[in-house]
Amino acid sequence: MTSEIVVVPHTHWDREWYEPHDVFRLRLVHMLDRLIGILEAEPEYRFTLDGQAAAIEDYLEMRPEMRDRVMALVQREQLSVGPFLILLDEFGCDGETIIRNLELGRAASARLGRTMPVGYLPDMFGHAAQMPQILAGFGIRHSALWRGVPADVAEHAFAWVAPNGDAVRCEYLFDGYGNGLDMFALPGQLPALAPDYAARTASWYGDDPVLAMLGTDHSAPPEDLAEVIRDYDATGREPHLSIATLDGHLSRYATDAAALAVLPQVHGEMRSHARGNLLPGVFSIRTNLKREMARSEQALTAAERLDLMFGSRDHRSFFDTAWYRLVESTAHDSVTGCGVDATAEQVGTRIHTAGHIARGVIDTVLRDVSAAVSPAQHLVFNPSGFARRAQVEVTLHGVDAAALPAGVQLLDPLPTVLGDERMRSADLPKILRRIHGRELFGQQINGYEWGEQSLRFQVAESPEGVWDLAAFTVELEERVAADAGGDDLWHVETIADARHRALLAVDVDGLALAAVAEATAAVSDDPVTVTTGSLSNAALTVTVNADGTVRIDGADGSSIDGALALVDDGDCGDSYNYGPVDPASAVRNASSVDVAVIEEGPLRGRLRIRRVYDLPVGLTEDRTRSSETVPLVTETTIELREGEGFLRVGIDYVNTASDHRLRVLVPVGGAELDASRSAGQYATTVRGREAEGGWGEFPLPTYPAYRFAAAGSTAVLVQKLSEYELVSTPGASDALAVTLSRSVGMMSVNVHPLRDEPAGSEIPVPGAQYLGVAVHTDLAILVGADDATAVRAADLFRHDPLVVRGSGETDGPVPEAAFPVELSGDVVLESARRVGDAAELRFVNYLSDARDVAFSAPGSWTRVDLAGEVQEAAFDASSARTDAGAMLSIRRSL
Repeated sequence: MTSEIVVVPHTHWDREWYEPHDVFRLRLVHMLDRLIGILEAEPEYRFTLDGQAAAIEDYLEMRPEMRDRVMALVQREQLSVGPFLILLDEFGCDGETIIRNLELGRAASARLGRTMPVGYLPDMFGHAAQMPQILAGFGIRHSALWRGVPADVAEHAFAWVAPNGDAVRCEYLFDGYGNGLDMFALPGQLPALAPDYAARTASWYGDDPVLAMLGTDHSAPPEDLAEVIRDYDATGREPHLSIATLDGHLSRYATDAAALAVLPQVHGEMRSHARGNLLPGVFSIRTNLKREMARSEQALTAAERLDLMFGSRDHRSFFDTAWYRLVESTAHDSVTGCGVDATAEQVGTRIHTAGHIARGVIDTVLRDVSAAVSPAQHLVFNPSGFARRAQVEVTLHGVDAAALPAGVQLLDPLPTVLGDERMRSADLPKILRRIHGRELFGQQINGYEWGEQSLRFQVAESPEGVWDLAAFTVELEERVAADAGGDDLWHVETIADARHRALLAVDVDGLALAAVAEATAAVSDDPVTVTTGSLSNAALTVTVNADGTVRIDGADGSSIDGALALVDDGDCGDSYNYGPVDPASAVRNASSVDVAVIEEGPLRGRLRIRRVYDLPVGLTEDRTRSSETVPLVTETTIELREGEGFLRVGIDYVNTASDHRLRVLVPVGGAELDASRSAGQYATTVRGREAEGGWGEFPLPTYPAYRFAAAGSTAVLVQKLSEYELVSTPGASDALAVTLSRSVGMMSVNVHPLRDEPAGSEIPVPGAQYLGVAVHTDLAILVGADDATAVRAADLFRHDPLVVRGSGETDGPVPEAAFPVELSGDVVLESARRVGDAAELRFVNYLSDARDVAFSAPGSWTRVDLAGEVQEAAFDASSARTDAGAMLSIRRSL
């Protein structure tokens, strides 16, 4: 048995949860005020500040005068901060956001003098497969965590191995991150409790020192801890007690390849319920938060790519701010939505802020490049690294439908009457206040005409001819003066030229611009055919069934039927766990089905399937579904594009019921499949049909997906964190069930059918019921596809092209990118940005075997790790090959 117990004082500081951020921050400031005094008075005292630099950033924002004192403690290694900015939920954001989290956290703690070199992940709801590779990429070789570790781990340490083989040493907090509290719970009992704890943990530690984590959620440090331990040790008792930071303790263990090789090996993600609750219901609650997170991530990475290739201004501080807002929203009680309503509202605001900044950069760069061509053309930017046929919606003027080129698909006509009113002569001067230069109602004035008691403006998006505001003002004043009483009525109209929304297609390389106009739009050799109940192109035929589900037939002979069935179950759970209600109460059949053609091709075909379901209004007091029903109107838009091999789907509804879960089913073309797969956080993970249990939580086999979920040869592409399950359907093939939304009214319930203990306080969260909230979900379906096809399709599905109308006087050459990019194959370009005076590109191989990067671009490239340290000074990117599951980062001077 060990002769030493190492006590690590710490706090687990949920930045926001059952209180919003600023309530918790006030408590944090008072706690740290006290802690700093303790550490300064007791040189032997050590404290670990939860692995997240945001806690100290929040403190110093309120106490800037304390910076020097904090820095002194950090540099003396009494106070450990970082390496993360925020303790994230590893499945609640994309892989690039995890990398930026560590970048920001390491930078913030480095400004204080030192970064804790431990990937401390104490309370996440499971752990992503790529975390060891990400940590190792930053030079971090130690980790420590609690939830998710599989049952066959029986020692306090193991080697955690990423899909590419990178490994870190993981200290398993098998008894939680507050395992040392009991030793100090009773004053004066330490001499008895310390040996007892050492004996109880002997099977885990053997002769190694026992790690006693002394702290819990929002805890304050015991002021007399150092004195209590000195008094205990002065008696010569065993085990010996000492105080350390977490990294101070772990530094005694080697992390080289030889040391890791002798440890038990755990590969990939950890989502076992064997020794702790995973609380997987957080993936499906407040689904709009997840959607906005993904949209802001995608907008921000697109803005970085556009700015790298075509930007001419300095947007670094804007990107820094946007990533900070986004990263701080990924905390494991933030984007997960398992806090109170006020917390969710604040998280949503921060996420939107990041998205707004991204949009501002995109608008600015596109406006700058738009001057290269005239308004007769549009410039299209492809944010994906893969070349593509891009479809963009534009506005066309003066359309003659009969004379349209073959590459144009007309959509909706836009209003031409922008203003139609009667005005007294005395009120005519109001018109001048509406005109800004020559802009009126968002259009440009190209002419006007006075009639008898009438005035008509002709406006358009682009200015033509001369507009003389001064001359118009004189004319208006003359007419006002001519009516002494000011009561004559004038008919004032603002008429725009004939305009239509239209769809154009253009071929564009990865990270490149292309120009397109009506006459130059690409003509499809694979047009979409649309009928009142079907869509088809060369790759797919999609037929709507009478019940509103669809059949999808691939040209290769693959086929699934009954896709897009909706199933609604009762939910008596909370924000942490789904709570099943009698399966017989599930609603599967629509009370009405209506199908309408929205777009007729040939570039894009769309059908709208409107289904109405009569749902129980909520639950009764005995947790059964109510007999009273309320209609839920769902609109499912199915879309097929020319030359595209997957079916795009948009599902919309305004939630009208409480305490329920709505899922969409996609058959996978086979029965009794052994496993499913999902992509996200820069890895593809294979999962069995059953989850490992053992703790006081039933292990539902519901899992997270961020790029796609797949089983057999069917894949469902998703655009946000989505919960899915591989389910059996009576008399049919297995299906992927993707949760659209889950509605509950309690943050945590004390008594849960699938969980033995509460996950938090029993606090009402009416906002999580989503009553009256519009829910929109985008997904796509691939049939007969392998994972390589799904990886490429998911990338194109996530990255919509960006378009801007030309603003120049003439048509000049299309602006050239900072450097041309050619990317083929199956490895995905995940990040392209400016880092100082260099361009940095990051690639990810999501597949289970090694692949060529299949990338070429001019210039001298350097391979770097995630921290930016040079790994290979002269790197031949054109012949690079990535291991299965590997990331590759390269840089070149701009």
